[in-house]
Amino acid sequence: MKNKNKTILKPWGRYEILEKKPCHWIKKLFVRKGEELSLQSHKNRREIWVVLSGEIKAIRGNSCLKMKEGDLVEIGRKEKHRIIGIKTSQILEIAFGKVGEKDIIRFKDDYGRIK
Repeated sequence: MKNKNKTILKPWGRYEILEKKPCHWIKKLFVRKGEELSLQSHKNRREIWVVLSGEIKAIRGNSCLKMKEGDLVEIGRKEKHRIIGIKTSQILEIAFGKVGEKDIIRFKDDYGRIK
């Protein structure tokens, strides 16, 4: 069964849900140059990011990785992480585990979304 792509607008850009199942999802993130996603972690899922175009800084734990087209990184459960757009970029995000937006624990956020 195919899922229709759904676009979600965010202050840092947008993402499209390419596939969503109970134990995984696949998203395509569009991050604008100079924008940052929240520094966050997830209790119930791990993620793999693949840079499709552009250039980003990927914060993973205490590491800062400069990534370009074709690079990938894996983010573990409970590991703090963040994407920063060095250039306008597209990133494929594949999440495994119990997936859902309610599993976000935010530590830093430029857009006032920490509760």
